[in-house]
Amino acid sequence: MLFLERGISIFVKRSIFVSLSSILLALALAGCAAAPKISQPTLDELMAEVNAQHQSIQQKPIDRWHFIKGTPDEAILEPYRIGDEGFKAFDQDAVITADQVAQDVEYLFGAFATLYGPYDYLGGADVFDAHKAEILAQCAQRESWTAQEFQELLLDGLAFLPDAHFNINGHRTNLFQVPFFFRETAFYKTDAGYQTAEGKTVESVDNHPELEELFKRSISPKGKIVYYPILLEPRELNDQPQTCSETLTVRYTDGSSETLTAEPFQLYGWENSVRYKSIQRGDERIVLTELRETEGVPVFEFDACQTSYTEEIVAGAAAIKDAPIAMLDLRTNGGGNSTVVDRWVAEYCGQTLPGNMTQYSFNVFYGPNNSPSKWVEHENILVVLTGKYSASSAESLVDKIQDLENVLLIGENTGGYFLTSASNKLQLPNSLVSIVMGDGLTIPAYEGEGYYFKEFEGFYPDLWVPAAEAEELAAKLIQHLSQ
Repeated sequence: MLFLERGISIFVKRSIFVSLSSILLALALAGCAAAPKISQPTLDELMAEVNAQHQSIQQKPIDRWHFIKGTPDEAILEPYRIGDEGFKAFDQDAVITADQVAQDVEYLFGAFATLYGPYDYLGGADVFDAHKAEILAQCAQRESWTAQEFQELLLDGLAFLPDAHFNINGHRTNLFQVPFFFRETAFYKTDAGYQTAEGKTVESVDNHPELEELFKRSISPKGKIVYYPILLEPRELNDQPQTCSETLTVRYTDGSSETLTAEPFQLYGWENSVRYKSIQRGDERIVLTELRETEGVPVFEFDACQTSYTEEIVAGAAAIKDAPIAMLDLRTNGGGNSTVVDRWVAEYCGQTLPGNMTQYSFNVFYGPNNSPSKWVEHENILVVLTGKYSASSAESLVDKIQDLENVLLIGENTGGYFLTSASNKLQLPNSLVSIVMGDGLTIPAYEGEGYYFKEFEGFYPDLWVPAAEAEELAAKLIQHLSQ
């Protein structure tokens, strides 16, 4: 009997030991998430996916003639012309009366109704007159203003204009949207969601419920396709670094979390361009183009769509068009004349391209042009490098080139200068504030329910990387996916 009791006791102890061991093992396994099966696409598979995305972009039916003003009478334009004496010097400390300020406001809004391309598209007289009344009411609150104070008043009162070309003494009515990259942890997109290389799955990110909007396709330092959280925040475009206003708390399904900090944003701009390199070398002629090679891939850069360099720019297209893979560097291209864009595109692929937005870009005084058919098959791969300095006509090239098969955009979102142009320059008579406004109109295209493009925000790349690293990482991606 005693032996039986001891046997039962030993059995119970062993059972408890086995149960505890099983529990500890289960807990240990639960704490060690299985590493995800990370499969990288081939270059052909990546291009097939990107081609489908580019080809899916559609413009809604638009009656462009609704926005055409017709050729203006010269007498109507005369009050807004700059005389032979040119622009007068602006004195920010000059004092102007309330009556003089009101006269300048009337003059400016008369120019909007007469010269401004997006006037009817943005609501016409109903919208503009309402904002004019608000500005005039503020002007009447004081007996006098300095010219600088009046300039600030106008900038605030015209914030309703989504127009990056429009400016008041060089200042914009809105801030530009720049990207902040959170690259401390690389994520992979799997069937389970966004996972780390160790297999931890993202459950949520504090204050950012839409993970698909937050995590953007990118390139790792080794050339792999990964995903990073990327936020857009407003700023003026200058050469000063900017810190992101927030950190990100990522929470995982295993109960753990981590806090990610973004790298400061630094504008990749004019000082990085071939023009700057040329001046620094002391050349007499400002060189706008450069043909080079990165890891065996030909790269052509031109940093302005300047008509005086058209033949040199077109020669760059001829130099890379037969390469199976080539790069076009637009990271420092601030725009210029769109005819240069059409010449470059025609040389590279043998025909003109309509663009998703450019086909609805026209001068409101003269009407729309006929556009060629959308989507052109093309065997060779063209990688287009972009940054926040890529603007205006350079963005027209980005728009058009997405109608060509096998184009891959790598870098940052572009500048966001596309609603109109910078064709008209005038000066307010009393304050001597200088104004730039365009007579063109580009109607935004749509992709599903969201914009394909937003003014001040620009075009999105297919793979997001800091502009300064775009060429190097693009070359690594090509090498990695071609193996």
